[in-house]
Amino acid sequence: MKQSSASGSTVYEAGTLRYTLGGVILVSFWLILGGNCFSMLAWTMVPTVLPLSLKEFHASGAAIGLIVGSIPSAMNFVMNPILSTMSDRTRSKWGRRRPYLIAATPFVGCFVILLGWMPAIARRLHDSALGGFWELDTFGVWLLAICAVSFQFFNLIVGSIYYYLFADVIPHRFIGRYMAAMNLAGVATQMVFNLWVLPGVTHFLPWVYTGVGSIYLVVFGMMCLLVREGEYPPPPPVEEAGASICKRVADWVARYFRQCYRHCFFVFLFMGTALNSASTACRHLFNLLFATEELHMTAAQYGKVMAVGAFVSAGIILLTGYVMDKVHPLRVFLASGIIVILANIWGYCFVFDYLSFFVVGIAIAAVYAVQGVSQGPVFVALFPPDKYGQFSSANAMMNCVFAIFANYFGGMAIDRFGYRFIFIWDTLFTVAATFALIYVYVKWKQYGGAAHYVPPPTD
Repeated sequence: MKQSSASGSTVYEAGTLRYTLGGVILVSFWLILGGNCFSMLAWTMVPTVLPLSLKEFHASGAAIGLIVGSIPSAMNFVMNPILSTMSDRTRSKWGRRRPYLIAATPFVGCFVILLGWMPAIARRLHDSALGGFWELDTFGVWLLAICAVSFQFFNLIVGSIYYYLFADVIPHRFIGRYMAAMNLAGVATQMVFNLWVLPGVTHFLPWVYTGVGSIYLVVFGMMCLLVREGEYPPPPPVEEAGASICKRVADWVARYFRQCYRHCFFVFLFMGTALNSASTACRHLFNLLFATEELHMTAAQYGKVMAVGAFVSAGIILLTGYVMDKVHPLRVFLASGIIVILANIWGYCFVFDYLSFFVVGIAIAAVYAVQGVSQGPVFVALFPPDKYGQFSSANAMMNCVFAIFANYFGGMAIDRFGYRFIFIWDTLFTVAATFALIYVYVKWKQYGGAAHYVPPPTD
């Protein structure tokens, strides 16, 4: 909503918050800056670099998949619904989102710094006191696993809550432009990481962790302090206040699952997005190892490929946004899966050196950008508007279930078939996802299509 102030300038509202245009730009700047520091640390650096630390102690692919992917997904499956509900009902002078972010941020930064030094700490402890009880490789993997799980616990608190904050403080008329700016800033962050951070991981791994963790602590901490939340109405009263806690929980769970999973249309939509997410498990975990160990590339060369891919993705993001204004996002999302299949078949057959990896890497990064930009609008277009958050969490839960198994068994597959299997894994899961989404597309047409779509009943 916008109004005019006494001075004649336009005032934009987000709940009880009131901004001038400059205020909207300033709060968006801090949210995007803090969010991208968090994204670089949590979703880019740790999943990319932690496998290298584990490989120092000869961890298997299955162990890497379990520690880096499956355990965090299982934790997210449990923590996300609880944290989301708690945050929705929290009322404090700091708001309902910032208390969780402020409490978790120091631990996220400290544990990621500790991750960088953990291999050296493991060797020092093993040499000084534990040589007779543990083999060094076993001891190192266990220490890294404990530290990684501790990091993920606090990281999931931030990751679960941050993405609700901008919906509370950014005026809704600017949400679309904010999302576009956040995606473009994310591309820039990936380029910075891949061009200037990733080349140093081979020789300066502890200091890379320390630098990124310290930047996160400062920048995300400033965001938490400078972005202000408004006032919220009291949370709705707890239903069936006279019933026992067990009965209230059982009734809520039964109603939740009945509404979200009773209709095949939504189940297949959840499956399509979950299979697409699972298709990238091996690539996220082992792409760097494939490049360095099988293709004998340097980390700097790999970073250059990823940086160019991020640059190309920026243009793809802008183009996809324009196309989705003309073509329904479900059509765009479905078409992107077909291109992913073709790119992976091409990669499996023809990637054997730096140049071929460069070409295929750019193609896959571009089509992943299309998937990333179109997936959110698909949910907005297809989920019931009055239960959007509920259906988003149901989709996230299915993604977590698939990710738990995909990361572990993907690691086992890499142990068995080698790093090149990342292309086969991506192809198989994307084919399955495409078939699920074709079913969704056919049913969507039956429910009215682009012009007259009405969600199927959920109650």
